[in-house]
Amino acid sequence: MQKKYKKNELPPEETLSRFRLYQPLVKLWKYKQNKILNISIISEILDIDQQTIYKDFSYCFKWNMKPDMAIDIDNIINCIDIFLGERNIKETILIGLGKLGTSLLKNESIAGSGLRIVAAFEIDPDKIGTVIGGIKVQSMEKLLQFVKQMHIKMAMIATTPENAYQASQAAINAGVGIIWNFTQTPLDEKKGIILQNTLSEFNIEKDYQIILSRF
Repeated sequence: MQKKYKKNELPPEETLSRFRLYQPLVKLWKYKQNKILNISIISEILDIDQQTIYKDFSYCFKWNMKPDMAIDIDNIINCIDIFLGERNIKETILIGLGKLGTSLLKNESIAGSGLRIVAAFEIDPDKIGTVIGGIKVQSMEKLLQFVKQMHIKMAMIATTPENAYQASQAAINAGVGIIWNFTQTPLDEKKGIILQNTLSEFNIEKDYQIILSRF
């Protein structure tokens, strides 16, 4: 269960700015399955004073830690996500790298909205391992691990129409709570899942705002 933070416990803006530096580091650390992460390592990588990091993290947890003690990465990720605002969905994965998926990777409206595609997944062995739009295409077999370890909340579906349901279900089973469907097959609503069917790339910015309003 995530801790609920009171408004008078919110950290100052300078701490929130550093949280934006800590967030990608701790998520990548977990994804790469490095076993130990501590304040001294974070300090060395980000060139931030250890006492400053300790003070920042004290907004999450009241502890008596030493710089060389391992931190609880999951709790740090959850804490930072809460303080930075989970309603500000900034990361998504993309499933399907055909013509549609490739165009989404290069779509200026998505980049302009602040949303970032952080990973792409495919079933076509000829596409797996290739790099499209700066993103390396991964096998669907890696979807579950990536979503869970990187705390991904949204999946964009750009598969062939006949594979849309299967792709969305794989994302939901991995823990994604928002499905943004770009295929020509409208998907049905599921309890507990936010679904947005986008049948035209011209509606991307509008539909992204609709998703944010429903989250």
